[in-house]
Amino acid sequence: MASDETPDRDTLSSMKVSELRQMCSERSLLVSGKKDELISRLLGSPDAPESAPAASTSRGPEDIDDAIDRLIARVSSEAPAEEEPEEEEAEEEVLEAEIVVEEEPEPEIPETVVLEPEEEDPWFSGVIPSEEPPQMFLDDEDAEEPSLVITVPSFSGLKANWKPISTVAVVILLVGAIAFYFVQQDHSFTARPLRYGDHMDFTITKTTVSITGDEMIGYLRDAVSPTLDEVCGELHAGVTGTGSISIRKGGPGDITHGLDSDLEGAVSARDAYGREHLTAEQILTHDLSIDLEGKVRNDGVCSNTGWIREDNGLTSTSKSWREITGKTTIRTDSQVSFTDSDGQLSDVRAVIYGTEDFGVLGDLAPILTFPLTPIELHDFFGDESLEEGDKSNDDINWQSDWRWQVGGEINTAAHGLVYPITIFHFEIGRCLGHAVIDIQVKRGNPWPVKQEVDILIDKDEQTSDCNFFVSAGTQAALPEGSLRVIMEMTETSSNAGSTPVHWGTAYAGSPGVGEDVPTDKRQWGLAMPDESELRMFDLEEAVQCLMANHSTRDAALALDSGGYIWQAAWSQPTRSPEWNMSWVSDDDSSGWIILRSQGSSCSLIAEGDFEDGEFKWNRGAVPETLTLELLETRILSETRYPELNPFIDSGDNWDVDVTYAYRLSVSEESELLGMLPGGLGEGQVTIAGSRTWEDSGRDNALSFVMNAETSRMVAWYHTSLPAD
Repeated sequence: MASDETPDRDTLSSMKVSELRQMCSERSLLVSGKKDELISRLLGSPDAPESAPAASTSRGPEDIDDAIDRLIARVSSEAPAEEEPEEEEAEEEVLEAEIVVEEEPEPEIPETVVLEPEEEDPWFSGVIPSEEPPQMFLDDEDAEEPSLVITVPSFSGLKANWKPISTVAVVILLVGAIAFYFVQQDHSFTARPLRYGDHMDFTITKTTVSITGDEMIGYLRDAVSPTLDEVCGELHAGVTGTGSISIRKGGPGDITHGLDSDLEGAVSARDAYGREHLTAEQILTHDLSIDLEGKVRNDGVCSNTGWIREDNGLTSTSKSWREITGKTTIRTDSQVSFTDSDGQLSDVRAVIYGTEDFGVLGDLAPILTFPLTPIELHDFFGDESLEEGDKSNDDINWQSDWRWQVGGEINTAAHGLVYPITIFHFEIGRCLGHAVIDIQVKRGNPWPVKQEVDILIDKDEQTSDCNFFVSAGTQAALPEGSLRVIMEMTETSSNAGSTPVHWGTAYAGSPGVGEDVPTDKRQWGLAMPDESELRMFDLEEAVQCLMANHSTRDAALALDSGGYIWQAAWSQPTRSPEWNMSWVSDDDSSGWIILRSQGSSCSLIAEGDFEDGEFKWNRGAVPETLTLELLETRILSETRYPELNPFIDSGDNWDVDVTYAYRLSVSEESELLGMLPGGLGEGQVTIAGSRTWEDSGRDNALSFVMNAETSRMVAWYHTSLPAD
């Protein structure tokens, strides 16, 4: 209507419902309701009451109009009419609808039509800028499913006013009005699988980390020494910053096997045995500002004296590789740089080959890494179609201790329509505190657009019905004290990749089951078999020299009466090789002895005893292992572990500063060495190596851990700290 004057009732009654809705819109009146209600509203009368629903199941024109109105209201709710976005933004918006029609056997029942998003939900996509008329075409990428994709021409200023929104909705409805009528109330969410090239930037705000208990603080204090050397009792950190997560799209050069070239996007990566797999490479970065506050020691005593260090900086890059066939993480490589308020820089690099060899610590790893890592939704939920009110307790196939519940769809200012989902860890909640994660998910996004975390880990919270950890394992793995993490992470921008990750795909270069995994295990005699051809003065020589030249020492007497060497370390501190050997006898007495090679003999450097009962004799728990010689050959291989090799190799042999050792665990000792990966369970043998050196005024340390029964590398790490 050109005039603002309202026609009389007869004139309004002769008009179409769509014209009446347009008049209501121009007068800022509600546009919902039937024809009589719209007329009454335009004439200034109260809305007429709704008539009773008809008994028939057929839908009339007014019902379709209601569907149109709800569709328009939903589309427009993302950007109210009063907002005036820039013209360029409107021209870049995309609206794509994929309509799937299911045939019904009985013609009198209306067809059921399901709307599926091709790339993202059409409600949120906008309009494609195009000079071409509307087209209908089959989508090759999704050819496995019967689908029809409709491209709608652009309309300038989509969000600037109501008319274009109404026009777009009507165009879509003309193509399939019945489809939208059935689908417009289908509020559900299904997580999209990852694609090569997916990327999301995010901010981290409202984040605090609180640690209480000197033992728990000690783990962090040792890692970032000397920054926290005097801190004790309590430590609180406020954290803000930015981050990103992406799935790198590899090129042809990232695939080493020629027959796998059709899987471009995947990246070759080595596993714990040094074997190559095709993987999806994920890169997670953080750039954080950290304010620290805590208590400090005075004259060696932890006091209430306050300690504050503001404006500390932490940057990190963590790369992980997941094998594309089985989706298992074969390696994670994390590099962290911490700069304190005095400008002192501490660098740490940790490479972990999965977590299965970490025992209880491995169970905790995914829980403690959740706070600063966006959850991959498809990996967590799978192909589950989630709707308001859905709960994991109602899903008989849900086996995880992580439970979840879906809230009602909400319209947010930052991200539009999202589903809120609460995730919590059941066993942690009744055992060690709580672990709660609130996320907001959006169609077409592989990660949450918002993630809020609240985690408390405190073994004092254990109850009698706690079965998440074996009690002894908990005591061994968790230090005294508590850890509380509260965090908020929000998406700021994102880009979608184009090629789906090749999950579940077999490939030519994949190692076979058991391929390149040594099986030549040996039984122990007095110690773990060595037989090295690289090292001078191997373990067999050291034991032989002990028994022949120092037969009256406690170590020799213990070995002569059925004892064995449960731990031994080879090193060259004076450039002459020596062994530090720990023994236990059949009466549970134990001790240690150091022998150094000296010509054709050996000299006794030092010896001592452990407290009675500190280590238990249990020869029946001693497993068969590979030899120290075979294991060191694999560890020193430049092709198996190319990033580790430069730190420990010196011309196909050990660097002179390396210590090479093994340890047998036949009980769950609670002291620090008993918590090494592979050392928590009875009858396990762990290989460990270390090196320390100074370079350019910085103290460097390198350590690695390997399973002696399988040759599986567990982890290695390198630290570079300011020199004392």
